[in-house]
Amino acid sequence: MTTPVSLQIAEYEQVLISAVRTLRADRAAQLADFARFLAAQALAEEIVREENAAEVEADEARWDELLATEEAQAVLEKLADEALAEHRAGRTRPMIFTEDGRIALG
Repeated sequence: MTTPVSLQIAEYEQVLISAVRTLRADRAAQLADFARFLAAQALAEEIVREENAAEVEADEARWDELLATEEAQAVLEKLADEALAEHRAGRTRPMIFTEDGRIALG
């Protein structure tokens, strides 16, 4: 038996399919990328909901403490400088995502 939610999702699928068919290939790719982004965001939200608030706060406090040190700031600045140098030298590539919103390897 089809539920109202699955009917609504089927309607959204048809709207998206119709939209994709009217778009240029590059715009359709952008729509697909955005859809994958939303799916990944929903997955991240689900993972966060599974953690309790105390665990999240404790993790954030540990990260804040770690990143507040002068040593950590120096390391982050060095990493940022290296990343910018690689990008300026043309040694970077755009990120590509799989259908399920994960970063594609290779």
